[in-house]
Amino acid sequence: MRDPITTDRARRRIAGGSRRRFLPVLGTWAFFLTFAGQGVRNVVGWWTFGLIAAVSEVVLLLVFLHEGHRVPRRALPPLTGAYTALCLVSVLWSQYPAATALAGALMLATTAAGVLLACGLSLREMTDALSRALEAILVLSILLELYVGLVLRHPLIPVYMKSWDSVPISYYWVNGEILRGGPIQGIVGNRNPLAFIALLTLLCTAVRWADRRVRLFGLVVWSGLSVLVLALTASATVLVAVVVCVVITVVLWLMRHVPVARRRLVSGVALSLGVALAAAGLGLHSQVTDLLGRSSDLSGRWEIWTRVMGLWEQHTILGWGWVMYWPPWIPPFHTLVVRPDGTPTMSAHNAYVEALFQTGVVGGALIAVLVVTLVYRSFRLATDHLDFDASVLLPALLMTALVVQSFTESRLLSEGNWVVVCALETWLGMHRMIELERSDPWASPLTPRGR
Repeated sequence: MRDPITTDRARRRIAGGSRRRFLPVLGTWAFFLTFAGQGVRNVVGWWTFGLIAAVSEVVLLLVFLHEGHRVPRRALPPLTGAYTALCLVSVLWSQYPAATALAGALMLATTAAGVLLACGLSLREMTDALSRALEAILVLSILLELYVGLVLRHPLIPVYMKSWDSVPISYYWVNGEILRGGPIQGIVGNRNPLAFIALLTLLCTAVRWADRRVRLFGLVVWSGLSVLVLALTASATVLVAVVVCVVITVVLWLMRHVPVARRRLVSGVALSLGVALAAAGLGLHSQVTDLLGRSSDLSGRWEIWTRVMGLWEQHTILGWGWVMYWPPWIPPFHTLVVRPDGTPTMSAHNAYVEALFQTGVVGGALIAVLVVTLVYRSFRLATDHLDFDASVLLPALLMTALVVQSFTESRLLSEGNWVVVCALETWLGMHRMIELERSDPWASPLTPRGR
C-alpha cells in the first residue's frame, strides 16, 4: 500500500485544482529558467531575460488560478516569506536603493514561483518537473560544449557581449575544454553550478527509479550523463556533496530495516555523527583541501569572506541592503575583490556570509533557522514514510546537497536554488496540514469552524 502524501489527490484536498493539468509543463519551464538563467541571459541579455521571466511568472499565476488551485493561508512558508519581506523592505536602508528594489522584485518572483509550484503539484509531479528541467540543461550543456570544441574551436562569449571591445576571460561563456577533459561550463557558464545541476539530476533520477517511475534505460542514460558532467566539471564542493548524499541515501535506505518506533533515535545518532565528522573536517580543512586538490584558502574564498565581514561590521543588524548578485558598477563591489583578469567578484561564495552582509544579523538568523528547520522536517518526513514511497527521500537529499553547497556558494539565496527551498518549505507545510487532517479530521483546515 502506498502512502498518499505524495499523490495529487492528497494535495488537491488542501489546495484544489482540476484534472486537466498544464501546470506540470510550466513547472518544468520555471525550474529550467531559474536554474539555467545565466545561459538565457548570455543569449538575450539581462533586460530581455527580465521580460521573459516576468511573462513566465504571470502565465504561471494565471494557469494556477485557471486550474482552480489555491494557496492555503496555513501553507504559506513563514521563513522564506519573512526573508523575502526583509529583502523587499531593505530598500528603506539600502546603500544602493535602486538595485535593491530590482533585486527585491526578483526575490519576490522566485519565492512566489516556489509557493505556486508546491501548491499546484504533488511531490512526485514536482520531482518530475525538476528532473525534466535539469535533464534538459545537461543535454544542452553537452551539445554546446561539443559545438564549441568541434566546430567553433575557440572560446565562446555571451551573445550580447559581441559588440564589446574586449571581454574579460572570466566573462567567457564556454572555453571549449570538453575534448581535453574539462573543466566545462555548459549553458550556465560556470562549472560549479553545472556540477550541482548534475548532482540534483542524479538524485532525482535515483528517487524516481526507486519509485518505479523511471525504467532501467532511463536510469542508465541520466545517471551516466550526470556522472560524466560531474567528472568533466571537477567541482570540489559538489564532489563533497556527492559523497555526503551517497552516505545519507545508504543510511536512509538501510533504515527501512529499523523498527519505525526507533527510526528517529537512529536518525538522531546518525545526524550527530555527521555533525561531528563535519566539525572534524573543518578542523582539518587543510588536509581535506589537499586531498581534493584545492588550495587551503578554498580558491580565494577566505579573502572574500574576510573583506565581506569587514563591511558587515559597518551595518551589523540589517545589513547593506538586498542586492542578490553584486552589481560590479556599484561601490563597493567594483573594488571589493578583484579577479586576476581585472573583473570584480559578484558574490560572497557563502550563503550565510552573504545573508549577513546583505540583510544583517536579522537575515542571517532567518536563513540559519530556515536551513535547520528544513533539514529537520525533511529528514523526519523521510524516516516516518520511507516504507511507503521513495519520493519522500528527495526533500532530505535536496536539502543535503543545498546545505553542503551553501558553505562555498551563495546560490542558496537566489534563482533555482531559492525556488527549490521555497517549494520545499511550502510543500512540507502542506504535508503537515494533510497529516493533521488524517490524525484529527475536526482539526482539518477544510473543516468549518463551529461544527
